[in-house]
Amino acid sequence: MGIRRLIGGITRPIFNKVNPSSKYSRVRAGNEDREKPSLKYNSSDIVAKKPYTYNTFSILGIICICSILLVSLFKRFGGADAPQCKSIYMYPSYARIDGFDERYTPLAHKYHLYLYREQSVDKGPLNGDELQLDGIPVLFIPGNAGSYRQSRSIASACSNLYVDPDIRATLNNKNVQNLDFFTADFNEDFTAFHGGTMLDQAEYLNDAIAYIMSLYERTPDYPHPIPESVIIVGHSMGGIVARVMLTLRNHVPGSISSILTLSSPHAASPVTFDGDILKLYKKTNEYWRGQLSHNDTFFSNNISLVSITGGILDTTLPADYASVEDLISLDNGFTSFTTTIPEVWTPIDHLAIVWCKQLREVIARFLLECTDASKPEKVKTLDERLQIARKLLLSGFEDYASAHSQLNYPQENLQEFSDNFFSDYTTLETNNVLNITVSNLRNWENNYTKIDLPSNISSTEHLKFMLLTSLDIPMVYFCKKSSNLSCIAADDSILTIPRSSKGIHFAADSSFGEKINPFKAISVGKSILQKYDYLMISKPTYDDFSEQEALEKNEGFLLAHLSDESNFEMSNITPSQILLFGETLRLSGKGIEQVISFDNLWDSLLSYKLETKIEENNESIAADEALFQPFIRQWIYEPFETKWHLDILNQDIEINMHNVAPFIPLNETESRALQLSFYIPPGMYLEAKMTINWSLTLKMLFIRYRLALASFPIGFIALVLAYQFYWYNNTSEFPPFDATLGYILKKHGILMVFTLFLASPAVNNKLAQRILYLLDPIGLNYPFLLSKKHMHTNFYYLGIRDWVMSTIGLLFGTMTIGLLALVSMILKFLGSNFLQQKLQNGNAEAKESVHVVEPKVYGKGRLMASVFLLLLIFFYIPYQMAFIITLVIQIITCIRVTLLQASNNAQKTNLLNFNMTLLMLLLFVSAINIPIIIVFLHNVAIKWETSFKSHHNVLAVAPINFFSWK
Repeated sequence: MGIRRLIGGITRPIFNKVNPSSKYSRVRAGNEDREKPSLKYNSSDIVAKKPYTYNTFSILGIICICSILLVSLFKRFGGADAPQCKSIYMYPSYARIDGFDERYTPLAHKYHLYLYREQSVDKGPLNGDELQLDGIPVLFIPGNAGSYRQSRSIASACSNLYVDPDIRATLNNKNVQNLDFFTADFNEDFTAFHGGTMLDQAEYLNDAIAYIMSLYERTPDYPHPIPESVIIVGHSMGGIVARVMLTLRNHVPGSISSILTLSSPHAASPVTFDGDILKLYKKTNEYWRGQLSHNDTFFSNNISLVSITGGILDTTLPADYASVEDLISLDNGFTSFTTTIPEVWTPIDHLAIVWCKQLREVIARFLLECTDASKPEKVKTLDERLQIARKLLLSGFEDYASAHSQLNYPQENLQEFSDNFFSDYTTLETNNVLNITVSNLRNWENNYTKIDLPSNISSTEHLKFMLLTSLDIPMVYFCKKSSNLSCIAADDSILTIPRSSKGIHFAADSSFGEKINPFKAISVGKSILQKYDYLMISKPTYDDFSEQEALEKNEGFLLAHLSDESNFEMSNITPSQILLFGETLRLSGKGIEQVISFDNLWDSLLSYKLETKIEENNESIAADEALFQPFIRQWIYEPFETKWHLDILNQDIEINMHNVAPFIPLNETESRALQLSFYIPPGMYLEAKMTINWSLTLKMLFIRYRLALASFPIGFIALVLAYQFYWYNNTSEFPPFDATLGYILKKHGILMVFTLFLASPAVNNKLAQRILYLLDPIGLNYPFLLSKKHMHTNFYYLGIRDWVMSTIGLLFGTMTIGLLALVSMILKFLGSNFLQQKLQNGNAEAKESVHVVEPKVYGKGRLMASVFLLLLIFFYIPYQMAFIITLVIQIITCIRVTLLQASNNAQKTNLLNFNMTLLMLLLFVSAINIPIIIVFLHNVAIKWETSFKSHHNVLAVAPINFFSWK
């Protein structure tokens, strides 16, 4: 009855041809002459209840939107989050490989393959008509809308590093060989928006790899075994394409064993507009997990996947998405951040990650050290590649990195020394600090300092050796008592960390290519120390210190400390307590390092601010008297993110992490605590206060939840439309959108507030997630990915795991109301003011032409147009294109209805109110359809028809199409 009344109320004015002046007056159900029964509802009830609650929520929502937009635009990252990439230059040249044509791949007309050569460094790409290939093949895969030219920075660095004999001598690779960089030209395809496009690229590249290897077979003077595999470097979605390649039928088995990705969204799709993308992610992940679950597969024994992300500066793709921990074990790869990588120490944005000077030097070294020209595979073994990756791409403080150091294998690495090698030594007691500086070096009589390790190490709860120095190579030996003196030099365990001295503000100031030398450190825990009996530390000489350090006596130092006391403090402070009261920390320089673990601070959605100053007491030394300036290492256990905060005194340090994030799989057995390691000069006492950093929190919310601004309004509009239908069923009047929304807020506002707040903790419950998954008709997002490995994620609602952050739902709800109010206001202004004013200023002939319009529900022309459009969807265009056309028709319909209403000087009627609500719904749904249309138009522009199988669903648009074309 209600549906019939709705359709009748909307279409009756169109059929009414008797009295045009009342054609669009209010529609009343039943007989107009019959007395209307007494109703509980009246349209005036809605309008009367609109102003207070509606205006309050609208204004508050608009303020929230403006605040977040302003913060996102004008808030600058500082300190450890400030961009510090250095400029670069290169002399690129590209040779298009035209021989790779339709004979080898059906996609040759759409895509192309190039060979990179660095001018004046590499051989020319061509010798006559033949390619000159004498290196190891590397294939660069660009990302979403990326260019093949993005390969030039890394390729140039590899060429320059290889041809420089001094630098090449430092490579840990006796079988190193230059690299032949191939790169794919995808015509700047939008891979992130369309699964079919991603499959096209993966299929093309598999054919390209087969062709590349055939080129080496045809090279007459190739000096090494013919390559059987290609090293893959993928940027952004190119990294996902690389993983998809191994799942396709045309993949050459064994042709890919080493994959390096830069800012690639492995953990989740960055956009979910296309169902094919989600299906492709699911199938690819299932294939990889299945292959890696067996120890005897090629994947388990050969495939390495290393994911590098730029961290907080990557505003295009949240860095959380680059995690690979749910896909592979640490035996096959890991995720690292550019702030973690030694001598890079800077966040990098999404595009700069392929050209940043510091990072490209590390990547070039990594690629060259991983190669092995003597083998057909052209790469070292899996274990050797991961050892190189751990050395170059991790800070070295991680347990995962130290577990593979030489110190952990004394039986294999101990060397014998003469008995009198360490005869001239002095003994340092446990918990005392060895402090050698340029100024006291002449007073240091002994050549070595011996530190005896406790005989009952296993019963010692906390034991850690820490060394910090400005020396380039400190000499430290780990020794065992035996018939012969046996020791291991700790050269392999020397870590490079940023220099923290006066005048240095950023970690990158002592990175690659800078004149300022970084600090060195050694950090060894109980698990390794228990394998040895004592340590020997060599006294440095004046020549070991730099000339500047010799002049500045406070600059050159060597500090060492063995502690059996706890330098580890656990804090149980919660985000809500920091929000209300803050947290004050007191730190002393009695040791070298003091670690504070915040077990309850793990949510990536919250950012913090740390204000550090010297404690006001008579015991602390001043900053000018310190051997170095205090600094902080911020880190988490997994993924391997480290940040170095320098120049911390009397500064607001911004603390942000990529830890437990929305929609990202999580290993529930791993510690997720935020860790802060304070490095404090001897004799200095610090006081630090931690508070919430609201500006950074809001900025990061916008980065992670940009798509929520499209999905939330659709839900609210659907709610309003349902309430309008309900109201019409009872009153025969279709109320305006804004008035209905205001009435809902007035009547059900408290319920909506509780729903928006409690939805997050409700859907974070595992039982609720199982129920939601069973009710999901698509079933692409399974929350319990790897139950046996305790891997779990939260795909529902906002993906929030902490009840404190559940207020985000309320924030987004308020912003949605403000956004809808703003859009409704604009539409009303354009319809009621602009168009009516234009009509009033028109001539009588124009007004009369409006009066004589007699629309029909469906004329033959419109019916034919609708059918033709649906046929186009079935055979050619995606249904999203028809949706946009429907939106245009709906806009025209609203204009026409508004003009007719203005010409008759009548109040807004059911037809106008219904069409305006429908227009708002189409506007926001169209925002989701636009990316697919971009892909379609891009393919039309390059004269290529990419499969849109999932987008020819006529039923997806037919109802709204017929509904709007009236």
